[in-house]
Amino acid sequence: MNLSTSPSRRSFLRNGAKAITLPFLGSLLPAALQASTNSTLAGGPPKRLLWMSMGHGHMERHFYPQDSGSLANLALPPGWDPIKKNLRYTTLVSNFSNMQNKQPHEGSEAVLTCANVIGFPGKARHNSISCDQVAAAHLGKDTRYQSLQLNCPRSDTGNGHGGVAISYREDGSPLTGFDSPLEVYQRLFGGNVSKEEVLHTLKQRKSIFDILEFESSSTKRILDRDDREKLEEYTTSIRDIELTISREEEWLDVPYPKTTMKAPNDSQVLASGSHGEKAIRTMQQLILAAWKTDTTRVVTYRMPDAGLLKSMDISSTPHTLSHLGSNSSLHELNLRRTRKWMELYSDFIDQLRSAKDPMDPNGGTLFDNSLVYCGGGLRTAHRNTNVPCLLTGGGFKGLTHGQHRFAPNKDTPLANLWTTMLQDAGTGVDRFADANATAHSIWG
Repeated sequence: MNLSTSPSRRSFLRNGAKAITLPFLGSLLPAALQASTNSTLAGGPPKRLLWMSMGHGHMERHFYPQDSGSLANLALPPGWDPIKKNLRYTTLVSNFSNMQNKQPHEGSEAVLTCANVIGFPGKARHNSISCDQVAAAHLGKDTRYQSLQLNCPRSDTGNGHGGVAISYREDGSPLTGFDSPLEVYQRLFGGNVSKEEVLHTLKQRKSIFDILEFESSSTKRILDRDDREKLEEYTTSIRDIELTISREEEWLDVPYPKTTMKAPNDSQVLASGSHGEKAIRTMQQLILAAWKTDTTRVVTYRMPDAGLLKSMDISSTPHTLSHLGSNSSLHELNLRRTRKWMELYSDFIDQLRSAKDPMDPNGGTLFDNSLVYCGGGLRTAHRNTNVPCLLTGGGFKGLTHGQHRFAPNKDTPLANLWTTMLQDAGTGVDRFADANATAHSIWG
């Protein structure tokens, strides 16, 4: 891709830092991408999708209302206190279950795949493609990154996540993502690295993967069938990374967007070695920055539940809180935790509603054109039934927010919701994973 190097465009990019975050500017893209983008906008602004998983769920009496109906008119549990100003912009859905998840301590590993990770014949542990990657294949063709994976450290134990990711490639291998806010910032805005340095890094990565693929091909001749399967998964992942490198090369001549957002200081954001409230808020700002600049349209965030507790000076882990029993002190800690999560969720809704969508010719906001899920794959005591499910954003077709809704059956597949989000985003997907319907009937 070759970007026009006219002085006027260069000057415009240099001066673009006057904005908080330079919005998407289609005229700065190469002609081929301009045509593609104009075609997309002719059918309406693109949809943005975000899945946020917190690992373990909430204590029932703090989170789930007993009745369905308008949230403003229900007797809401005490965990809802911080979000009352945004009730009309959120939806709670009950009765979604991830019945395929057979790992009761690990809710996030299968939350977006709806797969039984220990049920693949001949494989000790395996996964399938996650719904965000299905979306990325359709929505990420014209953006710098097909998708963006945000993470919390694997060492931040007790989160209830499991595995290393919530995003998985078509071959079932994980996309581990970024746990450093600074690294995410540099991916979005370039990190003051020259084109020559990027090219050098990409060439080095290519050389390493060439060697690894050659060695794996040579090794296949002396392996038994099981080990050959494992190696084939490995080489498939290498080929996927090679495609990523090629994509990065194609975007080398497209300037990174400018911003006056200061680069996060990881030593301050990740205080005491944990990902806590400040890190979560920083990651949320980076998600908005990615959408404002149309750097990506698909994001997943494996949130740091244990780190949040540490930042609240709570020494118990989410795993401990999940086994609450009749311990009144654990009940109180659970309530504090739920209120904090709802506060963070409500503040993010505020930001979505106040951020103009630069891709919307009608002047809409990011809220208007997004589909956001906030929840997790487990309820308390490691149950995979009636998992927490909060939705926000105006991208859901036929959904009027401000309601507590019940899926028609007690254990309605969670994949029904993922199918709905994929369809509403325009991917053309008919069914995902073990879905047996969509959620559109619930919205009526």
